[in-house]
Amino acid sequence: MKPAEVLIIGGGVIGASIAYHLASRGFKKILVIDKELKPGMGSTGKATGGFRAQFGSEINVKLSLLARQKLLSFKDEFGIDPGFQQSGYLFLAQNDYQLTLLRKANSLQKSSGLNEAEIVTLDEIKKLNPHINYNGITGGAFCSADGFINPLQILNGYIKGAQELGVVFEYGKEVKGFVKKGDNIKSVVTTSGSVKASIVINAAGAWAGEISRLTDYDIPVKPLKRQAAKIAEKDILPPDLPMTIWIDNSFHFRIREGYVIMLLPAEPQSADTFNTDVESSWLEKVFNIAKERIPKLKNCRIDNANSIAGLYEMSPDEHVMLGKVHGLENFYLACGSSGHGVMHSPVIGQLMAELIADGKTSIDVDILNPKRFLENKPLQSIKFF
Repeated sequence: MKPAEVLIIGGGVIGASIAYHLASRGFKKILVIDKELKPGMGSTGKATGGFRAQFGSEINVKLSLLARQKLLSFKDEFGIDPGFQQSGYLFLAQNDYQLTLLRKANSLQKSSGLNEAEIVTLDEIKKLNPHINYNGITGGAFCSADGFINPLQILNGYIKGAQELGVVFEYGKEVKGFVKKGDNIKSVVTTSGSVKASIVINAAGAWAGEISRLTDYDIPVKPLKRQAAKIAEKDILPPDLPMTIWIDNSFHFRIREGYVIMLLPAEPQSADTFNTDVESSWLEKVFNIAKERIPKLKNCRIDNANSIAGLYEMSPDEHVMLGKVHGLENFYLACGSSGHGVMHSPVIGQLMAELIADGKTSIDVDILNPKRFLENKPLQSIKFF
């Protein structure tokens, strides 16, 4: 394999975005490798495609606002529609404590520049989503600028843009080890041979922790299975409903291509943390909740064959890691997005390119440096979802 100026491990949407943004900055000989056989077979292809700026930390709000700008100009830049549909995100509270959390988060969001976020009353909720059971709902939060995106279209756009700038993507190549000299990685050993690289970037998503351990530097990124159930019947609900989320158990649903997609965080049953089988007990549980909260689903069926499971790349504080691995001068991390990777991929790519090219970024992301865990300084946020 030919030497590379930059070697990116992971050809999902984050790796492709980084490749495009680095190539746009003039970097040459960029190689992206991925263990899957073709694009979109990893976590990107299984993402449910939500986009929100309603977060509980200032940095995540700012990441979303910059990503939103880039998504709105995505089609002009790449000629590919990212599917950005601003139908909104609607969070539902069922007691005073939950509503207080939403109010605190809303205050932080507004102070961080998210002007569209608002606290809504029950009457307003009934207008925003007239198809749910309102029993126990005391209020909520809504942002009309949030909504949905198409993960594979965004991936395809960044691959297309990167390739036009000379970036090479190679699939079916799994990382098996690293050759180090002092505090530098000299080459990366893959199933297709070794490749020398001046800069190595770990954008391997849920597998990022496994990759980093091959350098003898452990990073706290772990996989977490998340499942999505699909209703078999089409056009049960209108296509422009907001993502609707009950914050008591984080059950939420959206409409995608005419079908209701339902999600419910739950502890996976398998001891294999990389297992992506859809669990029948989980399908039964989520459907029982859905029928109570979305009355029109009572006579519907679950489409078992087209319900899916994928892997989040979890960091301890549920924020992305951007920066060098402590102890290695040319090994960078862009991982740990904790379920926010696709929506933040446009800005993660831009910021990583700025960090490598300039040593500084357009928004201050020093708090996202992986060193925060070594220093026992995890990011704090308002937990409402």
